[in-house]
Amino acid sequence: MLAPSGQMAKLDLVHKKLLNEWKKDAKRNIQLIGDILKEAKEGMNDMACLNELNQDALFIIHRDVFEIDAMYALLCEDFERFNEAITVVLNFYNSYHNAVPSPNKYLMIGLDLMYLLATNRLSEFHMLLEQLEQSVQKSNPYITTPVNLEQSLMEGVYSKVVLTEGTIPSPFYSIFIRILKDTVRGDIATCIEAAFKRLSVKDAAQMLFFTKVDDVIPFAKQRKWRTVNGVYVFDDERPVEFVRGQHLIDHSEKPKARLDTERIAKQNIFYAKQLEMIV
Repeated sequence: MLAPSGQMAKLDLVHKKLLNEWKKDAKRNIQLIGDILKEAKEGMNDMACLNELNQDALFIIHRDVFEIDAMYALLCEDFERFNEAITVVLNFYNSYHNAVPSPNKYLMIGLDLMYLLATNRLSEFHMLLEQLEQSVQKSNPYITTPVNLEQSLMEGVYSKVVLTEGTIPSPFYSIFIRILKDTVRGDIATCIEAAFKRLSVKDAAQMLFFTKVDDVIPFAKQRKWRTVNGVYVFDDERPVEFVRGQHLIDHSEKPKARLDTERIAKQNIFYAKQLEMIV
């Protein structure tokens, strides 16, 4: 039970309560965690609470609250909150760069890299990556995952994006993998609509990297694809809309490097059509 208004619980007790609930993993009470985070932040802004603790204790409490707040935002699929929270985390790390590194340091940096990749903010992605040592970039799984994903997307090897979901270093990466898969499938689907007059449901499922043929059906319905005897028929007159990551949040209005997934998808479709003609 949280402390009543006006009776702020001691910050160290709130911190312990937060850690205890967070350690429950799949059994976490998300609403309770949100409430405890709110209480912890109030305590972190209360001088009376802060004066009760030494600097080492305050450092650990702030670090844990900031990190959990970022991961909590992902559990809630609140990308705006995550963007703010992860910025606070990384600024905190930079402010205390001489302190003992957090056990979650590379997880946090990796999550930010995944977020920047999923929102197509590649300039910021590479700026953050350049701050890391080469050995970390090449060996730390939290970092190599977004690095390899970006390489796969740049090369158009979309199958690796799909396969990455089974080898992610943290469950918190899964939401970004889903976003990237949705973006890639949207790009490929747009190119299919422009390149084909007819395409079997089976071939469509394969080209869109669905493991089961049935999985392509709701996707096709969402895009209003017409099916006749197990074949998708595309009307030449239908307007083609290019939808890229429509549920993502792009907080930067500045010009930035972008993954040209439309071009790559068109290239892949072209190769597929060439193979179709050969067969």
